[in-house]
Amino acid sequence: MFRGEMMKSKLYVLLTLLFITLMLLTACSFGGEQPVEENEEITQKEELSEKEREEEIENIEEEYEEEIPETTNYENDYKMMSPFTGLGIDDIYYKRAVAVSIENSPAARPQSGLDQAEIIYEFMLEGGITRFLAIFWPKVPEKMGPIRSARPALIETSQFYDSLFIHAGASPRGFALLAVNDVLHLDQLYKSQYFWRSSKRLAPHNLYSGREPLKNYLDSLSEKEYQEQFDFLTASIISDFEKAENITIDYWGSYSVIYEYDSLDNNYLRFLNDKTNPHLVESDEQLKAKNIIVQHVKTSTIDDVGRQEIDLKSGGEMHLFRDGIVIKGKWERRNGRIVYLNSSGDEIEINPGQTWIQVVPNGTDINY
Repeated sequence: MFRGEMMKSKLYVLLTLLFITLMLLTACSFGGEQPVEENEEITQKEELSEKEREEEIENIEEEYEEEIPETTNYENDYKMMSPFTGLGIDDIYYKRAVAVSIENSPAARPQSGLDQAEIIYEFMLEGGITRFLAIFWPKVPEKMGPIRSARPALIETSQFYDSLFIHAGASPRGFALLAVNDVLHLDQLYKSQYFWRSSKRLAPHNLYSGREPLKNYLDSLSEKEYQEQFDFLTASIISDFEKAENITIDYWGSYSVIYEYDSLDNNYLRFLNDKTNPHLVESDEQLKAKNIIVQHVKTSTIDDVGRQEIDLKSGGEMHLFRDGIVIKGKWERRNGRIVYLNSSGDEIEINPGQTWIQVVPNGTDINY
């Protein structure tokens, strides 16, 4: 009995081992076929046509692009910043800035090119007439003017920017300053090929220059890399400042400049004498400013004609108008340039965009 049971047990063990062996052989056979199928798939892909290959690549690229948001394309989003306006520019420029003496008598209006300048200075000259010094960089407009004569304050300011100064003649002191300081300049009296006169206006209010006549000359100049001219705001935060949405600057007699704040565009619209007279350029666009700096200076009359000596060295009071507010401070001459400081003695921060610098005699009424 016992022996029979032993035989049955051995037979059971043998059958079990045989079953396990068959299972292992089946598994090995099934697993061994997989690489063959993979190899066949690879061979088939290698035999795809060139068109099918290109289609597969395009499909993969489309799927990849869909996974990456557009905002990660930093190379396209990044732009160089203009040292004069704080605005983005498409390329790196090392061109020389151009400073142009532009007339502002009634016969000279509307002017050309002022709307395209980076920085515009307005100086009070003899007889209550003001004159502009418009700074252009890196590009020069097709038409700038009317161009008139130089004064020492315009020449000195153009030198702050190591610019090419463009003018038509000068006052006696202006000629002396041009000679003594060896200023880089083009004077229409001696270099008329860089200028033209318009038949639509009477002389002397019809002299212009621009991109085409100046191109070859500008290309011949040595390159100049400019440092940032102002501290530009990245975000405007306003708190505890005095409102200034309507500004009147009384230069002389019947001439005054008016700015009105446009909160929608965060600009100041410019008017002359009253708000029925917007200051337009030749394209009928109204001039506007992102920032207005009023720079108070010492002045004195130096001859019978009434020419003014404007002190750009001693410093003085300053008002900055931006974002519908006013910031009071002072200006100083430092290392060949003028800096504008707030009441804490820090350099002012301004909005990216065009800046107007209104240079006024001490005691000028500024109402806002």
